[in-house]
Amino acid sequence: MRYEIIINIIKNNSSKHNFEALTEDEIKRELEVKDIPEDYIDFLREVGYGTVNNNYFNFYSGLIEVDEILGHLYDEDSHPELKDVLLFGDNSAGDGVGFLVTDNWSIVEIWHDDNLSINYRDEDTFEEFAHSIFED
Repeated sequence: MRYEIIINIIKNNSSKHNFEALTEDEIKRELEVKDIPEDYIDFLREVGYGTVNNNYFNFYSGLIEVDEILGHLYDEDSHPELKDVLLFGDNSAGDGVGFLVTDNWSIVEIWHDDNLSINYRDEDTFEEFAHSIFED
């Protein structure tokens, strides 16, 4: 299993981490997204969705478009680049985190207090990102 370390962290600290499993139908829905990273699907399948470290980070139950979370802060005409981002979570402080699908599924943050700017994360893969969230 790719995320065995994370699963053990969750099990050993259940008061800090709140995760739920996805159904196979929910996983299949995500697989319909063209070129979706395999390590992201493995996370959904093995770990599920939920909150890390008492809401330090929230992993969604699937990918969502930016306007579903941050739509109240912008219109597509002023930020057309945001249509290329699919969010998989947020930092519970208003910043969405997801994939920039037009740049090889790079991991980016959308900073709500910086005119919704797209900022690249240091991690090269979703797996690296997930591990970094549980290490903090």
